[in-house]
Amino acid sequence: MLERIANLTWNHPRKILAGALLFAAFAGFFGHDVEHHLKAAGFTDPDSESEIAGDVLSDALGFSAQPGLVVLLRAKDGGVLDSTDPLVAAEVRRLTDELSRSDYIGNVTSVPAADQRSLALAARLTTNDIEDKGGLADDSVRENVTSDLLDVGYGGYAPGFNEVNDQTRKDLTNAELIAFPLLAVLLLLVFRGVVAAAIPLVIGALSIVGTLLALRIMAAYVDTSLFALNIGTALSLGLAVDYALLLVSRHREETARDGFTFEAHRRMVLTAGRTALFSGLTVAGAMAALCVMPQRFLYSVGAAGTLVGVLSAVMALFVAPSLLAVLGPRVDALSIRRGPAGADLAATSTRWLTLARAVMKRPVAVAVSTTVVLLALAAPLVATHFTGPSAEAVPPGQQSYEVNRYLEGHYSRAVTEGVSLTVDGATSDGALATLLDQVRSVGGVDPASVVGFDRAGPAVAYTTVAFVGPALSEESQQALKDIRALPDPPGGQVLVSGNTAGFVDEKTSLVDNAPLALGLIVALTVVLLFLLTGSVLLPLKTLLMNTMTLAASLGILVIVFEKKFLVGLLDYPGPYAVELTSLVFLFAVAFALATDYAVLVMARVKELRDSGMSNSDAVAHGVARTGRIISAAAVMIAVVFAAFAVSPVFFMKQIAVGMALGVIIDATVVRALLVPSLMRLLGEANWWAPGPLRRLHARFGLRD
Repeated sequence: MLERIANLTWNHPRKILAGALLFAAFAGFFGHDVEHHLKAAGFTDPDSESEIAGDVLSDALGFSAQPGLVVLLRAKDGGVLDSTDPLVAAEVRRLTDELSRSDYIGNVTSVPAADQRSLALAARLTTNDIEDKGGLADDSVRENVTSDLLDVGYGGYAPGFNEVNDQTRKDLTNAELIAFPLLAVLLLLVFRGVVAAAIPLVIGALSIVGTLLALRIMAAYVDTSLFALNIGTALSLGLAVDYALLLVSRHREETARDGFTFEAHRRMVLTAGRTALFSGLTVAGAMAALCVMPQRFLYSVGAAGTLVGVLSAVMALFVAPSLLAVLGPRVDALSIRRGPAGADLAATSTRWLTLARAVMKRPVAVAVSTTVVLLALAAPLVATHFTGPSAEAVPPGQQSYEVNRYLEGHYSRAVTEGVSLTVDGATSDGALATLLDQVRSVGGVDPASVVGFDRAGPAVAYTTVAFVGPALSEESQQALKDIRALPDPPGGQVLVSGNTAGFVDEKTSLVDNAPLALGLIVALTVVLLFLLTGSVLLPLKTLLMNTMTLAASLGILVIVFEKKFLVGLLDYPGPYAVELTSLVFLFAVAFALATDYAVLVMARVKELRDSGMSNSDAVAHGVARTGRIISAAAVMIAVVFAAFAVSPVFFMKQIAVGMALGVIIDATVVRALLVPSLMRLLGEANWWAPGPLRRLHARFGLRD
């Protein structure tokens, strides 16, 4: 296959580039408005108890039990709100009517504050998808419910999440405005030529528009999260840099030996092209494992990452060689220095060679000390605290932030963080009264919030209570578990929903589904790396090193965002905990990129060993010949991810910092120290495989 691609990209490069241009135009035309077809995050499991409870009550009642949106009315001057004033009373009635007529609003109740300075209009939504449809409700309410007489504010879960969603869209644009110029400058410094530096940007742009089209198609058939767009863009740029660096540097290496000939072109495709292909497949495989997760956020990001891995590899395999074939010697045009542009990138690095050999002289000491350091960095993970979507996700400066703080200080938590109890089944009034007494006695429940059940029908009853502490606090989570542990009343089943229930169910769902996703990641990685290397031990070693990279970077994440280390530099106001779903996402993406770098190194090491070098020399020269490439790629992809750290949304900031940390740790500590030390210790066992697997690799393994 690679031989055919080499022939095709050498003999018909302009046709391939014309096809790529047409593809970009088609994908850009049909995918440019993809964000309007994507839904908000999606952190919930549709099969969880809290979601089922919401569906049962919505079907019976027509709206949810706990308010999803709150309109806060205050006097313009901040003084007492005189509800007996005819003008004020008439305006409150008008605003209540406007609120009731807004999209997805099913029921509105008026809740006065104890100090008489405000009035809360608590709206229950007709949809259980507060994260997405709640945003549409919020948009409608903000358009309809306005006043010249009173100060009107919008709070609750739906407005807060809607503002986070809008901020995420802005963050994508801001990150692109930051990342693209920085990336262009770094590429120019690495390649030392304008023309060569443009190649990764071309591949990245093609991969991005292809991902936009694929997500647009996906959104037509299944709910797709907006965050897939952010991650798809960042990964496209990162992988484009990786593969373009790999191909262009190998192109310079081969043309320095054979000139701008077909043989040099062929060798580049068969070696660097093969590595890019395997790398793209490993990234796609790791990301595809997220597609088994039920949360919209995770399976959407998994699908986007899979598409990006395949598209980036395909574009690198066809477009980059075609560009290089057309450009010929002009690839080094517009150089910013004398001599061949970027020649040092393609050459063996004496510093990396010296370092690799020094490490292999003391492999035990280096391996042990490096492992101890990485494990020490990972240690904070053992006692970390997790958080999830809540009012705390709204960054300061957003309108709902101040409103939610006011509501917390002047109203019962039932207004913004109510806990809905739904009894599904024909249950007697006496049994419901007994259940209320049991709930009232649960620690962490506000007794004053426990009132009688209402009937939504002959077989459904409901009420809303409040916890004493914040929705995601340990106290509230334990109270929820205690309520769920209560015996069901005769003839009915108690279902609990609300913010606390959703978060607890999210944790349970992730624990239940993570083993399958993890197993798929491990299986796909081992199989692909075996096909690349023909070894059984090297894939296992890669899994071990990837795990250490992940653990260390996530441990630092805990130190920064939970222990508050240097949070001032990141302009991070909290919450001081790690967002749970982001942790799962970080695991998959960081693992994929760590495997990407492992493929770049191992492919070169295997090539050198197959050419006749000893294991030690192949490792040393493999590290030396890829050291600069991986270092440059790591810096640039870290810049791309770090650009998203400007986001004021706390989980986007955590994702950005976690990704940048993972890439840097893997490309430096792991590749420079652990790889050569462990491969030196294993010696020729690096390439061992039992007889049946050797024969399998001889038949199906991909070679130059």
